[in-house]
Amino acid sequence: MKTSEVLTEWAQLTERAGIAASWVGPSGEVVGTPPGEEQARIVFHSMAAVHALGRRDHLAIGEAFMGGEIDIHGDLTEVLRLIDEVELAPSFWVRAGLAMRLLFGQRLRQDRASIAFHYDRPAEFFLPWLDRLRCYSHGLYADEHESLERAVERKMQTAIDALALRPGDRVLDMGGGWGCFVEYAGRQGIEVHAITISDAQFDYVSELIRTQELPCSIEKVNFRVYQPDRPFAGAVFMGTFEHNPEYARAARFLQRHLEPGGRVWADFCAQRRDFTIGRFMKRYLWPGPITYVNPYGLVEAFIREGFNVHELSDDTLSYAWTIRDWGDSFEAHASELADRFGEPTIRAFRLFLRGSLHFLRSNQTQAYHVVFGRDPRPLSGGG
Repeated sequence: MKTSEVLTEWAQLTERAGIAASWVGPSGEVVGTPPGEEQARIVFHSMAAVHALGRRDHLAIGEAFMGGEIDIHGDLTEVLRLIDEVELAPSFWVRAGLAMRLLFGQRLRQDRASIAFHYDRPAEFFLPWLDRLRCYSHGLYADEHESLERAVERKMQTAIDALALRPGDRVLDMGGGWGCFVEYAGRQGIEVHAITISDAQFDYVSELIRTQELPCSIEKVNFRVYQPDRPFAGAVFMGTFEHNPEYARAARFLQRHLEPGGRVWADFCAQRRDFTIGRFMKRYLWPGPITYVNPYGLVEAFIREGFNVHELSDDTLSYAWTIRDWGDSFEAHASELADRFGEPTIRAFRLFLRGSLHFLRSNQTQAYHVVFGRDPRPLSGGG
């Protein structure tokens, strides 16, 4: 297709979607909403980028944006509503290649490589745009106007209450992150033991525990081979089942290593049918064995291992507002982050954050939290 045909096609798509956008070709031709009236302006600097758009190849389009062959001025979130017009799923051969690598005993190496790719960026990359507690999973919002910090505090306390944790209780924090649950629960006298395979997060949380004198600890070990020396009163999986899709293995581990009456909190991103990550995110943000959580499989695995489902709650809009607030904060720090980490990385994260907001807000991706217990859920007032 000629450049004018491609741009005209997409200008018509944006108009039907109710997006006021102008499309500018490499030669300066403008199609769509007149300049000065648009919400966004999409500018192409190469014919290769136009051809990628014409093929509706989302990976090539994303790479062109990362490389500066496409600039998007204005409301990126609105423009990314058009992602529904392209095919995101990995090909059969990409899926098969990943399955074969995992099948033939490379899982620990795959885990380490994929975690390092995303999480072993220094804390200075993430902390400017996360909340004060450094939570890299969603908060629980009372309404869309509430602050991210308050929503995260609510999630931390809700998890503690759901697990009936008390000062002196020992709880497993699978993944650990940047120490959000370690700090919040540790300040209440709860003995959190976090595990991680991220060097950057291990170092950060170790220092956090030391400087704040928290009754907590962190260990660098893969969950697949972890053998605790004593049982836990509870466990939290905050945004980590996406990295650990072997639900039956996790349920068996927790059945063995939780105290009688122990409970589990898990929150996660999910989809209804296809749990694979799109090709762009798989290559530039989340390589390796990372998937959307299969909520049917997760609940089934825990029920089969003798757990009761105490609670299953829809957090989709809470995740949407979380990622909206991350995205707004990220944009505010984008220039300084680009100076240190490079413009392509910043552009990749902009697509990740604003694209994820669209999928959550349009209910194509969902989010939940679930609470499992080894015993039936106590009646109201029973703890």
